[in-house]
Amino acid sequence: MARPTRYISYERVREVYDYDEVNGGLIIKKMPTLASKTIDSWRYRRVLMDGVMYKVHRIVYLYHNPDMDQSLEIDHINMKRQDNRIENLRLVTHKENMWNKINASIGFSYLPSGNGWSAYISVDRKSIRLGVYDNMLCARAAYLRAKKKYHVIEER
Repeated sequence: MARPTRYISYERVREVYDYDEVNGGLIIKKMPTLASKTIDSWRYRRVLMDGVMYKVHRIVYLYHNPDMDQSLEIDHINMKRQDNRIENLRLVTHKENMWNKINASIGFSYLPSGNGWSAYISVDRKSIRLGVYDNMLCARAAYLRAKKKYHVIEER
């Protein structure tokens, strides 16, 4: 089960920060002792604001989207956790966020029998077999076609 989200006030974010359009980061407007920056063990940038640690990507997204549904997650489209440019961030469900994980399954594997490559995709915790292919490239292509069909991220 996901941890509950700490809700952040849009007004407070705008009061404390400006957005760095070049680097995709946050610039502290005033009270520099109020907000300090760090990188956590998962390689996400974080800031301490009003005694609470927040992920920078959540603040950047909220900075640009005052009506953000804060119960949802923020996905880094290019999978680079420190790239917090607004064009690299999107609002997603937890399930959708898992589809874009760096360590997610690659969707194919070599068969132990040596008779080719098996392609598969996970949908709602069930594995769907996509077939057996003569080479790795064909198996990967089958997975990518299925990913477009089954792993559709809703526009928000």
